[in-house]
Amino acid sequence: MRFTSAIRDFFVEQLSFDFAKAEPGCSAHVPSPEPAVPPRQEASPLDDEAGDDENDLPSGTAPELENECRQLLLNLGLASATDLVKVSWNPRLRSTAGYAKYPSWRIELNPRLLAFDGQVDRTMRHELAHLVAYHRAGRRRIEPHGREWQEACAQLGIPGEPAHHRLPLPRSQMQRPHAYQCPACQVVVRRVRPFKRATACLACCRKHAGGQFDARFAFAKVRSGTSEKRGT
Repeated sequence: MRFTSAIRDFFVEQLSFDFAKAEPGCSAHVPSPEPAVPPRQEASPLDDEAGDDENDLPSGTAPELENECRQLLLNLGLASATDLVKVSWNPRLRSTAGYAKYPSWRIELNPRLLAFDGQVDRTMRHELAHLVAYHRAGRRRIEPHGREWQEACAQLGIPGEPAHHRLPLPRSQMQRPHAYQCPACQVVVRRVRPFKRATACLACCRKHAGGQFDARFAFAKVRSGTSEKRGT
């Protein structure tokens, strides 16, 4: 479940994609010999730093949740994945409820979910559904919260699961010094870290290039303070 902060979730997942391969949190449609990875989600947990209460929260492996995931995978006939799945608490997550990474079969959960009744189990199943969907898709590209994920959610007991949570989790207050602008629609995205690969505006590529990377819409770095047209 790529549960993320509103700004990062929108600008990373909805507006941009990586030319080389889809990163967690992106919904790219770029051909690649490697299997797609779910997002983030949603965003990397390294971009979502915790505050002063981090030491009071559980961290590390969550064996009971791992065992539950293994049983769920057995119920879906995916016995081969039971030895691969790992579940852990990550107190560095703040606004992000959970994070799934494929093909490492890793699920990281925000321990702040313990304050909300039923949300630990629901978030775990949401993230597990990402892993199941990408495993079934193989090398085929799929949308992070598309039909395959929705089907997996239903099979895991959370039909109708929304793509993003609305829990009152704390927001990160982070500086995003790197600004990029699409030369076509002029939208500006800000990032904590610079793009490592050629990256284009996903909205423009979908509209004018069939969802494929098009250098005409490649993001160009702009100076901080440039006038912005932000998406919603």
